[in-house]
Amino acid sequence: MISLKKIIVEGRYDSLVTELSRKMLTIIKDSYAAVTAPDGKFAGESIYYKSEKEAPAITSDDCPHIFFEEVENSTIPLEFYLILKVQWIAGLADFRYGGDAYNETKTYSDDMPLIEVRFELDPADYPTILSNVAMQLRDVLRHEIEHLTQSGWNTNPIKYIKSDQALRNKIESGKLPAARYFTLPKETPAMLQGMYLKAKKSKTPFSKVINDYLDIWVANNTITDIDKQQIIDIWRTYLPKLGIRQEL
Repeated sequence: MISLKKIIVEGRYDSLVTELSRKMLTIIKDSYAAVTAPDGKFAGESIYYKSEKEAPAITSDDCPHIFFEEVENSTIPLEFYLILKVQWIAGLADFRYGGDAYNETKTYSDDMPLIEVRFELDPADYPTILSNVAMQLRDVLRHEIEHLTQSGWNTNPIKYIKSDQALRNKIESGKLPAARYFTLPKETPAMLQGMYLKAKKSKTPFSKVINDYLDIWVANNTITDIDKQQIIDIWRTYLPKLGIRQEL
């Protein structure tokens, strides 16, 4: 049985994500001005590049952020730093996004965590790309916020998960198959919560969002069709625990 209290609490996370994603989407819209700015800058930072070769790796310290906020939400409660990195790259012909949560793996910590959200965009796709940006923003934010509740400053006792870094290292080194990443103890809840919010906001069936996501990894040969079904079978067992009332 799914707890009503759990559903209400998860809804509060979703409300925070909606608020923050709207704010960040506005920043991304405004940052397009860098494309026509003589110096390619927005908010004093260079974020427009005439080719991909000119752009620093978006995950590096050489890539500046154009948005920073210290988020404090007393109703959950939840506290963290949030930054946004955007690159407009001429001729990119791609849509790239991602995020990371920099968070202690201990049960409790005095170090406030940081969420970093990243987008690499082709100016030629503006403004039609914004609807996709909006959807992925919610997914990434909800995913990373789930990680913050698993350990560290914002540990939720019922969500706490011990470090799975040893398993991650084995995946990165090839000692474990790439498919194992999708069922890591910390990743499964984060992926499901992020995609569930994405499904709700886009009014897309949850099962379609899940299948479309995994099909990307099948298409690029990261996982096989058999891996995909095994991942879904495992994810299905998590839905009641996460308060997600959906078929998969």
